[in-house]
Amino acid sequence: MRVDVIDSFDALVQLRGEWDAVYAADPEAQYFMSWPWIAGWFKRLRYQWLVLAARDGDSPGYVGFFPLQLRTERARDGAFRNELRTGGGYFAGYAGFICRPDVQDAVARAFAEHAKRLNWAKLHLENIAISPRRLNAFLGEFSAPQFLIGKVRRPDDGDGIDHDIYVYVNLPGDWEEFLNDRLGAATRKTARRTLRAIDDASEYRVTDVTAATLERDLQTLLRFWEKQWGAKLAARYHPGLPRAMMNNFRNMLRCAFEDDALYLPVLWQGDNPIGVQATLIDRKNRSLIGMLNGRDLAIKKPAPGFALHLYSVRWAIQNGFAVYDLQTGDFSYKYDFGGLERRVECLLVSTASRRNLCDRLESRSLPVVLARANALRQAGDLEGAARACRQILDADPVHGGARQLLEQLDAARRALVPQNLGVAARLHQAGNLAEAEKMYREILDIEPGHFDVRYLLGVIFLQQRKYSDAEQEISRAIDIRPDVSAAHFNRGLALAKLDRIDDALGSLDNCIGLEPDHGQALALRSALSKSRPQAASPAA
Repeated sequence: MRVDVIDSFDALVQLRGEWDAVYAADPEAQYFMSWPWIAGWFKRLRYQWLVLAARDGDSPGYVGFFPLQLRTERARDGAFRNELRTGGGYFAGYAGFICRPDVQDAVARAFAEHAKRLNWAKLHLENIAISPRRLNAFLGEFSAPQFLIGKVRRPDDGDGIDHDIYVYVNLPGDWEEFLNDRLGAATRKTARRTLRAIDDASEYRVTDVTAATLERDLQTLLRFWEKQWGAKLAARYHPGLPRAMMNNFRNMLRCAFEDDALYLPVLWQGDNPIGVQATLIDRKNRSLIGMLNGRDLAIKKPAPGFALHLYSVRWAIQNGFAVYDLQTGDFSYKYDFGGLERRVECLLVSTASRRNLCDRLESRSLPVVLARANALRQAGDLEGAARACRQILDADPVHGGARQLLEQLDAARRALVPQNLGVAARLHQAGNLAEAEKMYREILDIEPGHFDVRYLLGVIFLQQRKYSDAEQEISRAIDIRPDVSAAHFNRGLALAKLDRIDDALGSLDNCIGLEPDHGQALALRSALSKSRPQAASPAA
């Protein structure tokens, strides 16, 4: 099995026919893995993406596709790492890969093997919805001790909802059968009354989306949604999250409409919209997939959400659909329609080292890291920018942009050495050893031959009782300037703490040779000489 990497939109467009053929042949494929959905998402995605495309030997066509996002994140230690995430977007209820069923085991293993040739620290399998057979074949290639595999817990919104549980409703062929067999007596009575009110069209009515009403209907939906969820999401996660989610919802629902895969009924009371429901049409699997809904929270009877679900279920049955998929979350209302459960989880494959495979950046991410390095420079983080450049050069030693930027950064950092040394020394004197050490190391990264910084870093190690580190660092300082008596004294002190008495005496002798009246060196030398075991006198 051969795997190619598709990472340009033009190439993805050319694959439409082959993708559609594999999608149609795969019994596990669902709408979120269709070409229109994946292409629509990738076209607007601000992150990088790629598709692994599997070919069976020398056969002319592809037999499997695995869409992935390529993310570049900055870790807590300041280094950049790469992550892969299942493609399809934040709102794809189901993700994974598609393939022809007769080669599914080989395709799963081939995708895993090729993924290991890319450089990443984490592989997120979000909402992974493939059969256990395929999943086991894929995960079996990520063995310990190099890799760790675990389940990712979804965020807890504090409402007691299990979002690993997906609820769906199997639909009969007849609407009356659904009412009589799936709904309780009270719910059935309410359902009939609600739909009569809509069908009479005297006060309530439902309109279906058209090209002329699409933008209006989407705006109504998102306005309702924002009013219900915006403040909560902004407070819990990030102020900009609701707006970003709304933009993504709008883009993907437009894509679904263009694909004739959007069912978007709007419930009106007179001339006022009071509810909107966005549902994806998965014709391959005869399924309606609930995507998003919004309603006027002030309207209680008829409940707009309940009314639109009923209207959508009836429409689905009348049009030959077999499943009404309410997706993630075991919300109680879903069971009013006869909901059944399935579990869809998020898994994480990570390197045991938490570092990228091959300890290098993924080559496709280098332009992103260079842009981030420039942003760090603009923000005044010269150290972070320089580290990013070095990571790029580790992956591509002849990368001209990174080398040029690093030279500029080194010049700017060298100009700041006197100022930074003053700050570090003040931190040192104030007893803030950790911050002082960090700054000393940053200066040495620019000027490794700076005596004062080498020496003061060694002094910090002495104060921290890291005597071996202190001896090594002060020795490096002495190599730079052997004429400083204090350095020889402190090296002698570190050696004494390490019980290397002869070496300590030698270092103290060097100190006294440079400064004969060095009181501390004389006193320490005397004490060490007295502590040395004396050779036994020869027998008479």
